[in-house]
Amino acid sequence: MKDILFSLIFLFSLTSLFAQQTITGQVLDPKGKPVSLANVYLQDIYDGGVTDEAGNFSFETQATGTVLIVVSHVEFEKKEQSLDMAQVPSSLVINLKKGGLRVSPVVITAGSFEASDEKKGTILKPLDIVTNAGAAGDLFGAIQTLPGVSPTANETGIFVRGGGAYETRTLIDGTIAPNPFFADVPNIPSRGRFDPFLFKGTLFSTGGYSAEYGQALSSVLLLNTQDMPQRTSSGIGINLAGINASHTKLWNGKSALLASGGISYLDPYFSLINANRDWQKAPRGYNISLGGRHKVKGGMYKTYLQHQAGNLQLGLENLEDPSSPNLFTNRNQNTFWTSSYKGILGTSWSIFGAVAYARDIDEDQFNEFETDTDQTWLQSRLTLGRDLSNKVYIKFGGELHYQRNELYKGFGTGDFTTDFSGSFTAFYAESDIELSENLALRLGGRGEYSALIQKLNLAPRTSLAFRTGKNSQVSVAYGTFYQTPESDFLLSTLDLEYEKADHFIANFQWLTEEYTLRIEAYSKVYDRLIKTGQNFTYNNEGTGIANGIDFFWRDKASIKGLDYWITYSFVDSERDYREFPTTATPSFVSRHTTNVIANYEIDPINTQFGMSYTFASGRTFTNPNTEGFLNELTPPYHNLSLNVSYLTDIGGNFTVLYASVRNPFGFEQVFGYTYSADGSFRRPIDPNSLRAFFVGIFISIY
Repeated sequence: MKDILFSLIFLFSLTSLFAQQTITGQVLDPKGKPVSLANVYLQDIYDGGVTDEAGNFSFETQATGTVLIVVSHVEFEKKEQSLDMAQVPSSLVINLKKGGLRVSPVVITAGSFEASDEKKGTILKPLDIVTNAGAAGDLFGAIQTLPGVSPTANETGIFVRGGGAYETRTLIDGTIAPNPFFADVPNIPSRGRFDPFLFKGTLFSTGGYSAEYGQALSSVLLLNTQDMPQRTSSGIGINLAGINASHTKLWNGKSALLASGGISYLDPYFSLINANRDWQKAPRGYNISLGGRHKVKGGMYKTYLQHQAGNLQLGLENLEDPSSPNLFTNRNQNTFWTSSYKGILGTSWSIFGAVAYARDIDEDQFNEFETDTDQTWLQSRLTLGRDLSNKVYIKFGGELHYQRNELYKGFGTGDFTTDFSGSFTAFYAESDIELSENLALRLGGRGEYSALIQKLNLAPRTSLAFRTGKNSQVSVAYGTFYQTPESDFLLSTLDLEYEKADHFIANFQWLTEEYTLRIEAYSKVYDRLIKTGQNFTYNNEGTGIANGIDFFWRDKASIKGLDYWITYSFVDSERDYREFPTTATPSFVSRHTTNVIANYEIDPINTQFGMSYTFASGRTFTNPNTEGFLNELTPPYHNLSLNVSYLTDIGGNFTVLYASVRNPFGFEQVFGYTYSADGSFRRPIDPNSLRAFFVGIFISIY
């Protein structure tokens, strides 16, 4: 749940280094000439690679049985052919036919970072996210090291380009996961609920995203779950935080059942690292999940169900009376289920449909005062798409949500109870148009109606990309984005409007197999933000701005075995919203942020080393002893994380040993201050521990 508790499903990723089979070959055009930059992969498995200048490709896979190898290139028709993994030729020769794909040579990139094994030209791969040393195996921890995101080591959520955590939505297979993090704990960031290797691809939008998605003022994180597993297998992991196990059963390559579960118990671990929190009961809990896959002609059904429960108890310092500390208790239960189908409808249409159910029960107690919430969310989505020509692709669809929230506050005697429920409907349409070989346009729009606040909105979206060279392009994007007020405000009043933000983005990207350079400038203008009025009333009189620039550089070739990337973000953000008495820079914004991520592999000894360093300039806080609001800055933030993984076998079973350490040099990390009522005494807000380490073992059984 906290900074140390991470999922050892990360270790599954390293099994790909064992029991591999190499597929090599060459891709040729109709005249027998080599085709470079063709994407070659195994369908539903997505092991693959990209052809070089001579049209050659080579990649490793653990796939067995008969698979479908797919070759795609923007100037040729997609080629698919079956391949028996028991009789793989020493070298394949694949000939392509002339003809364009739907995907234009110019790809809209403004505002998005994609991590995928399916598509060539993406900046990151899923494994890049999970092996990030600073992430500690948490998907959201890895996202925090991307440009445009402020590191917030004492708050839960993703804070994008000057926006609050509530402005980012997480979607799994097209459906919103309304509670993607574990329960909030005072001044301690909660980790994500979902295993990183549940997903085959990640699209993180820092702004200007597609009309297909809404209800997020700043950002959407789109997570697509894995397709058909490669084989039947089992695994078990043991670590300082607990134990977990999993089993995958595959039938004829067409159906699969996935099951996993685990128990976490952090009391022993926190005693080892000398936690500087008074843990009366360290985080403990359990999780279980079930998933299914079924392939049919032209499509695939996927379903996933996850249930988690946990509790903790934490003593909090009482600055008014140190001899009488406060006591915080949390109990949480969360259930999330999503089911989807993606395939072909008729001969020309693609179809995607999904339904989801989520329920989160959170019970907080501060001394004797209780705050209980019960949230239920039902949703459905349907999207249709087709090519109108080889230069025009359209998609359109809609979604329907139903939400119910209940809130109780008091001392156990029914002091205050309230609730709300209502539906939300949205329709969207979008078209990708190849205007020329070097110019692509995306036009779209979205309309939403909330029965809760009885308001309608219309949100235009547009993007334009121009190729400036063989490996470079520029993109611009504009969009209007709306978000229904958060549940905390709707539980008090429904007489509110949508919050609104306008995004303006300009992007330059240079991308090769070995190097990536990306620079993006943006401006966001906020309107109708929730503002606290007199007598705890709320209105839509809040405003805000956020302007900045993001930089990303990746180098995979200069030093053999070393893959590193560097990010830098600058943001100038001011707001007058919520309880702010005046316009100010919010406390979750760091004006300057830099990340350095590196991984180094030593193949002869089956070992990988990782490093992550983060610097962030000071964040604002209010000193009640001086004039002004959010008038001072915390010290700059520094954090170094290191990890190492070693691959071996025990009793003939593939085994991974894993170790990591956070902040080994003991950098002082201060995220803010809490003051006594008279301002005479303050206590820094710091991490759960100055340093932290973790070790674990994972065994895979086939």
